[in-house]
Amino acid sequence: MNGPKREAGRGVNGSGRNDSSGFTSIRTDPGTTGESRAVSETLGFVLVFALVTTTIAVTFTFGLGGLEDAQLAERDTNVERAFDVMHDNLRDISRDGVPSRATEIRLAGGTLTLEERTEIRFNGTGWAEDGEYVERTRPIVYRGAGDSAVAYENGAVLVTDGDHGTVLNGPDLLVNDDGIIVSVIRIGGVSRSIAGDRTVLVVGSNADREVVDRPRDTEEVTMEIDSPRASVWERHYEELAAEHSQIRLDDGDTPECEGDGDVTVCFEPGSDAEFLIHQTTIRIEFTD
Repeated sequence: MNGPKREAGRGVNGSGRNDSSGFTSIRTDPGTTGESRAVSETLGFVLVFALVTTTIAVTFTFGLGGLEDAQLAERDTNVERAFDVMHDNLRDISRDGVPSRATEIRLAGGTLTLEERTEIRFNGTGWAEDGEYVERTRPIVYRGAGDSAVAYENGAVLVTDGDHGTVLNGPDLLVNDDGIIVSVIRIGGVSRSIAGDRTVLVVGSNADREVVDRPRDTEEVTMEIDSPRASVWERHYEELAAEHSQIRLDDGDTPECEGDGDVTVCFEPGSDAEFLIHQTTIRIEFTD
């Protein structure tokens, strides 16, 4: 019994019919394509949302922290510049005898304080009955974040951060073969502290200027400094001692240079040379 005949070169198409190419074609269900497209769009949305969320999280974690650090660094730089200007203004009073000078300092969240007194003592036979000349001065101190601080103390600007620090502007000091002149800035005023984001005007007024001569029978003069920033002062005078043979420090091993201060500095101008203290009293006021 003969079956149905098939024509050569023909296949069966998706509907069960042969096509002319000899291959079987398969019909795709339109519903399957639409579901795949929906799944792809949903997956893409999830990935984009996850990327945006991660970017925001990284920005808040690292970006804002870095921005805050940059703002604090800029604030500290601005305060240091303001203290540099104040140093020059108060030096005009000391050197030139101008009546007054004023300096603006923007607090930017920090605190400006006229602190308790730092003491400076000069020892040498012939000074008063006890052989001592004493000056007390109030440091002007700005405190920012953490342990960082900028201080104007005895004619110098000291920048500190915890136990570390440096002298941004040193006090006036003249050392040569003819003698030594030490400048002492006595800051007076009522102890006061101001904090916030405002700008404070620091007004310095000339109260007194005088020169104190060393007694002629003293070849060596010892200067003792009692200060919360003693370590910064010590490093400053160590650098000066390396430059000038007339300056030495009490290192605990030199009997010829000993003292009771937080820092002890010995000056040796020589018997025929002068040793002068140029003392200036400046009254400080904080105004808005």
